[in-house]
Amino acid sequence: MNRAPKPHIGMKLPDLLLPVTRRLVSMGAAASRDWQPQHHDPDWAREAGLPDIIMNNYTQAGLISRFVTDWSGPSGRIGRLRFAMRRPLCPVGNLTIRGAVVDLSAESDTLVWVEIDAEILVGDDIVTTATIRVALPGPGGDSSAWHCSGSRWNP
Repeated sequence: MNRAPKPHIGMKLPDLLLPVTRRLVSMGAAASRDWQPQHHDPDWAREAGLPDIIMNNYTQAGLISRFVTDWSGPSGRIGRLRFAMRRPLCPVGNLTIRGAVVDLSAESDTLVWVEIDAEILVGDDIVTTATIRVALPGPGGDSSAWHCSGSRWNP
């Protein structure tokens, strides 16, 4: 059964709200084998001019991917993820990831590319911006984006 969302331009994805803890920041870095001290040593980070330890790019990429796949469900397949970290993301409470569909293009009757612009916010401050391109099954059947390959895979 196809439970993929029926996207339209302007469609807002459900916000993702997460607590940003020291544990999340340091364990995210450790999980990606990023042993740089700015991700786990607050004294080192402050001496380097940072406000606190900072979340690394791999953890942010994972959270952005989760945001998209929470919306798309298992039928969505991320083809491209680009993001820019604008400000350090420190363990300071909660973050919110929000986004909306900005473009649709039908590859065929069975595959639709959805482009999403997203932001990670801490309070009202945008700390990271992202553009994600995800493949979803098209209106013409139960085809899976996971079976798409070769010349049809154009993220």
